[in-house]
Amino acid sequence: MAVMLDDKYIHDRHTMHRWLRSQAPICEAVLPDGRRVWLISRYADVLAALTPSPAVPVPGDVDAVLARLDGDFDLLADFARPVAGDNAVAHLIANGVVDLLRHPEQVGVNVAELSRHDGPYGMALRTAHETISLAGVDIEAGETIAVLVGSANRDPVMFDRPDELDLGRNTTGHLTLGDHEELVGAAITKLRQRFPNLALSGEPTRLDDVVINGYATVPVNAGQVGPAPQSR
Repeated sequence: MAVMLDDKYIHDRHTMHRWLRSQAPICEAVLPDGRRVWLISRYADVLAALTPSPAVPVPGDVDAVLARLDGDFDLLADFARPVAGDNAVAHLIANGVVDLLRHPEQVGVNVAELSRHDGPYGMALRTAHETISLAGVDIEAGETIAVLVGSANRDPVMFDRPDELDLGRNTTGHLTLGDHEELVGAAITKLRQRFPNLALSGEPTRLDDVVINGYATVPVNAGQVGPAPQSR
């Protein structure tokens, strides 16, 4: 019987990922649009099936965006998207900031660990160009594979304490589809310098999307405002 990827998956996908890894590492599923796909959730299988897409250029003028902000604003709409464009990189910035605000004991910015722990891709859809065999299952050419990147990045076989955020972790081997690490690191670092008392002013709203893992809105309060950066 195929797994239905519905609202429960969107709002509690990491619980679903743990179940899939332990019970059915490769299984059939039905996407909300009715497409049937093969779900691949374990790190080793995802690594074998994942073909990264070319990195897409992003804008990246962090200083100019920060200079326009103060008081209350939406982290995704008013900061991350103007910095990175309307793509997964913006969600990685927003996800990373939310992670850091919820873990104030963590020091520094480790983009690889932020991406591993709560990256912007819940899954990546790929088409099998030839018959492949994963975990004893033959996937025929032309069939769609849903590669669960978020699940693989929390596979306990690969990562110790996978559900914990640890900015001191050596995250070598995490799976990504192009993090733009330098831009994301600069955006998060400069945001925290500009707003050292930044805090969530409400509960972020999850994005209604089975592919992108992120938020639709992230309301924040700037608190104390530092000096505006000088845009170059």
